[in-house]
Amino acid sequence: MTDNTIGRAAEGPQTPAPLSPNAPEWMREAQQRAELGQSAPTILTPEADRQRSAEMMENYRKGEEAAQKREETALKREMVKRGMSPDASTGPRQLVGRELGSVQMHAIEWLWTGWIPKGYITIFAGETGASKSTLLADITGRVTTGAPWPGEFDCPNARRAPERVLWLGSEDSMEEMTIPRLVACGANRSNVVEIQGVMQQGKRNTFSLQDDLEQVADWLARAKAEGLPFAMLVIDPVTSYLPGQKLRRVDLNDAGQLRTVLEPWLILAQTHNVAIVCVTHFAKDTNRAMLHRVLGSAAFAQTCRSLCAVIEQPTREDEEPDPHAKVLMQVKVNLPEHPGGAWKFHTERVEVGTDHRNGKPVYATRPVWDELDSALTPNSMVGKSRGPKSRYELTFSLWLQAFMLTRPTEQWLPVSLVKQVALDQGAASESWWNKHSSDHMQKENINGVWMCRPKASPA
Repeated sequence: MTDNTIGRAAEGPQTPAPLSPNAPEWMREAQQRAELGQSAPTILTPEADRQRSAEMMENYRKGEEAAQKREETALKREMVKRGMSPDASTGPRQLVGRELGSVQMHAIEWLWTGWIPKGYITIFAGETGASKSTLLADITGRVTTGAPWPGEFDCPNARRAPERVLWLGSEDSMEEMTIPRLVACGANRSNVVEIQGVMQQGKRNTFSLQDDLEQVADWLARAKAEGLPFAMLVIDPVTSYLPGQKLRRVDLNDAGQLRTVLEPWLILAQTHNVAIVCVTHFAKDTNRAMLHRVLGSAAFAQTCRSLCAVIEQPTREDEEPDPHAKVLMQVKVNLPEHPGGAWKFHTERVEVGTDHRNGKPVYATRPVWDELDSALTPNSMVGKSRGPKSRYELTFSLWLQAFMLTRPTEQWLPVSLVKQVALDQGAASESWWNKHSSDHMQKENINGVWMCRPKASPA
């Protein structure tokens, strides 16, 4: 009996003896784990600790890859919804088509007829300082107030309902340049919303045309749902916002890269019926066709529906150009709504308010529209031959022959003397002399004095 009792007691759970009140903390923790049926913690060796850290890093990497794959899958689904084709190079390819007999015609909806269509991309191109941003401020003023477009002031029903504008700009300070221009042009600034950038992990980041299309689409959709749709999106300049996560650096001469960035925005414009106006610059080569002077690849010109050039008004070669006289020209002349010709305008400086910090006056420029000149075309505005010819070309040549009749042809004369006589007798203007006199005269510095004589006639 005694042996069996002892045996059964040995097989059952042992109750630990109570600890002394002075027992160390680690001993109390060990007793608590024993009561709960927990094992003692494992003490890792340095090698085991490194192995465990490596396993944790590998698990983290796999988790990140899985999350990225889920995001890519969601993006591809969204691209399919929007009519964009994801990378399906490894899958079977099938033609997609339709019979055109049942396809209904649509008219282009214009924000400004002949110049800025809704649902498409419009390019505003020009040389630096050509007043592109000033023009856009005036256009924004007309969109946000419903004011008539140039040439429509006397037309019935010229005024329209005010609409809203989304503005993305980086070249000019909003407080110092853009807002004063908008005020000068009478814009309703409550209808203008600025995109300042994006928030990423709690920090402000630069907007990207590659990465932030969905965020803009969300803004456009919410604005439409609230009954306050946007009619125009301004991107000034478009080249500042091309880089992104996929293409850190976009080659402006690579049509493939530019199309990858721009074509999704064309789809966005069509989906939300918004006019997207992108500002860019002209290449410096004035001998190239205007369509090909848009800075960068031909993809800029090919992706847009409307390409507008802002340039100086043409003048006679003997006249100094007026820096305030400009021309707005539609370069894509194949548009059925092409206005024919170009709008002449000039800019004026006006005071628009005072700086609240120091009371100084704030000035801005605005365009004053002159006339639609049907004689101005892209071909007449390109290269060295653009604009009217100078009347001095033949006049100076004949005058020079007469001036040298009583002098030996080889005689050197001071440039200052010949120039003064030519100006006094109306054979040349100051501007023409500076540009073209060397075409007719040989000039050399002789003993510190500039001398000249007629160029020898070709044999």
